[in-house]
Amino acid sequence: MIFSMALRNGQPDVILDELDVDIIRHLQEDGRRSYREIGRALGVSEGTIRWRVRRLVDSRALRIVAIADPFRIGYRVLAFVLIAVEPGCQAEAIDALVELPEVTYVSACTGRFDIYIQVVCRDHDHLFEILSERIPEMRGVTRTETFTELKWYKISYRYPSADPAPVSPLPERAAGVRSARVR
Repeated sequence: MIFSMALRNGQPDVILDELDVDIIRHLQEDGRRSYREIGRALGVSEGTIRWRVRRLVDSRALRIVAIADPFRIGYRVLAFVLIAVEPGCQAEAIDALVELPEVTYVSACTGRFDIYIQVVCRDHDHLFEILSERIPEMRGVTRTETFTELKWYKISYRYPSADPAPVSPLPERAAGVRSARVR
């Protein structure tokens, strides 16, 4: 099976085969797993794994990072902010938002809002500063809606398989039973 990644952020299209996907699954399970261990599990050489991972990283199909629990490293407030902007101002607002060190995630979205962000803050005063001073000063911002996160139950960047769901075979008919035709 061959997977194709669309052109993203000016990066060339990357074709992923089953080996690439298997390597990614191993690294999603444990980003520190050795290339030798992955190679043995997949029946290929360590050098093949090293070359494939480098190609995946260079093409931006894969990033290997440590995901820290913000609450354990000193942040007390995690919030999700939906932002509405005037027509034509979305790209400029996104450019400004990605520069804020407290913003950990930015995406364009559909619906009543145009932009979705995640922010980490030292405390509620820090969040208040971002919401009342820094975001409103961005050109085109018309309104925001904020949700604070109280407790994490799951965080995962391990994606399920993108393979299409298998089609269940039809149950076999018992001998001598005729199926009815529906009109």
